[in-house]
Amino acid sequence: MSTDEVGIPLQAFSALLHSDNIATVCRALNMYQVAASYTRLSGGNPLEPLAQDVRQVARNVLSAPPMEADEELRAAFDHLSALNVLTSLAEADDADLIATILEDTTDADVRATALLAAAAVPADAKAERLLRVLQTMAGDQALDERDRGRAKLVREKLTGP
Repeated sequence: MSTDEVGIPLQAFSALLHSDNIATVCRALNMYQVAASYTRLSGGNPLEPLAQDVRQVARNVLSAPPMEADEELRAAFDHLSALNVLTSLAEADDADLIATILEDTTDADVRATALLAAAAVPADAKAERLLRVLQTMAGDQALDERDRGRAKLVREKLTGP
C-alpha cells in the first residue's frame, strides 16, 4: 500500500473526529472502537496511528455535560461513544475523569460503560479517587445488584486480589 493509500483514510477519519457536529464525532469514536475490536481478527487496527488523538477527543467529550436527546441520537450518546473508546484506550490519567462520570451519571448505560472503561485503567495507576468511587458504588443499595457487583470486581482488578 502506498503512503497515500494509508494517509488518505486516516485524514478522512481525522476530519470526522474533529468535526463541529457531535453526531459525526460520535460516529468517528464508534468507528475507532469497531476497528479496534477487529484487531484480533485482522492483526491490527488501521486507525491505531490516531489512537492518542481519539483518546483526547473522547476526554474532551466527557469533560462536557452529556448531550440531550435529539431526532438522531439518544441522550448521553456522546458520553457512551467516548467511554466505549476508553474501554480500549484508557490510561492512568483517565481515572479521575471516569470517576467523575461514575459519580455524576444517572444513566444506567453510561454507568455500565464507565465501569468497563474503569476496568481498562492500568492496575498500577494511582487511582485513589476512582477506587473510592468504586467502593462507594459497591456498597450503594440504591444501585442495582449488577452495578454494585461490577464496581466491586473493577475495584478488585485495580487493587489486586
